[in-house]
Amino acid sequence: MQPDSARPLRVALVSDYPVDEDTGPENGVQSVTHSLAHALAARPDIECHVVAAMNHATTTYRQVGALHVHYVKRLNLPRLLTLRLNDVPRLVSVIRSINPDIVHGQGQDRHALGALGSGFPTVITPHGVIFIEGLLLQKNRWDMIGAVKKRGVINMEREVFRRSRDMIIISRYLPQTYGPMLTARTHFIENPINDEYFSIPRAPEPGRILFVGTIVPRKSVHELVRAIAHVVDERTGGTSAAWRTNLRFRIAGPILDHGSELEIRRAVDECGLQGRVEILGPVSHEQLLDEYARAQVLLMGSREETTPQVIAQAMACGLPVIASRVGGIPDMVSDGRTALLFEYGDVAACAAHIRRMLDDDAFRSGIEHAVRSEAQQRFEPKSVAEQTLSVYHEAIGRQT
Repeated sequence: MQPDSARPLRVALVSDYPVDEDTGPENGVQSVTHSLAHALAARPDIECHVVAAMNHATTTYRQVGALHVHYVKRLNLPRLLTLRLNDVPRLVSVIRSINPDIVHGQGQDRHALGALGSGFPTVITPHGVIFIEGLLLQKNRWDMIGAVKKRGVINMEREVFRRSRDMIIISRYLPQTYGPMLTARTHFIENPINDEYFSIPRAPEPGRILFVGTIVPRKSVHELVRAIAHVVDERTGGTSAAWRTNLRFRIAGPILDHGSELEIRRAVDECGLQGRVEILGPVSHEQLLDEYARAQVLLMGSREETTPQVIAQAMACGLPVIASRVGGIPDMVSDGRTALLFEYGDVAACAAHIRRMLDDDAFRSGIEHAVRSEAQQRFEPKSVAEQTLSVYHEAIGRQT
């Protein structure tokens, strides 16, 4: 049955979502959902609902302007244990109470399974490559708990792909990575970026370098610390420029893996970088915007990424990026024109890029102007919402 054209299209966006609107998103998926939900809700032809299963939810419903937000309280137990018994059934129940025309699941987790189990026309947007990330959950061949977690998340992702009929693909990298596993109809739409990032008042401080992201093994932040050590070491081509004296590396984001934190602190100690490296941990939304404003460079060295929100956010505000050439990153930026890329694990090359970016004011200024213009065309929320709405109508037309 087609939706009634006399009323707004009712959309259920099923995803991680901030439990407090004032603190802002905690990760990339939350950031995408927050931007897309508000852009959709701002349209008079859409009634937008977000449905989120969250650990620290303090309410089951709130309204933010025209946006309706529904929360399912997760149990304080491992995710794979509560997935089938609590999260998915309760998500399905809330989605059905909304009676949407279309359901849009973000990710390959409980939210996607809840969306697919609701019985309504559904679109899924995968985030990350779970089967690659899952391999890191098992530390060694004797890590049986890690092995169970690895198998659980990989099977969950495979189920999402097997059951999906329409998928929004956020990176050209994903089809070639998933190969025959990707059987759904695909629609290429890049992630939106919150309008706030386009209007950050940039005031970069010489030598201020920023990492933004969760502290987990695949981010390899300790290798970035070692690259900073190369930069300040006179024997490896250090410079006497003013920025070198002020060089600081600020690491912002939740610490989800304490082993990774220990590796960072070990690298700091071994390289004698106390006072130059600061682990900030999770930061407020206001502080994050301030970090983007004051940094000269955003630094990433991950072993795997799809389309990092932090790179798009940096582009939106005109912050130059140095990143590893992995996953979908080369599709997001142009090496030498809108960013500098290095091979994963090549600490010396990363350090050389840092020196070039901080030494060459004209080169850095050119990147700042190029990325702002490109981000406006690719990541503006209203444009992304318009493209997404077209996919919704296609999916409804085929599944009703």
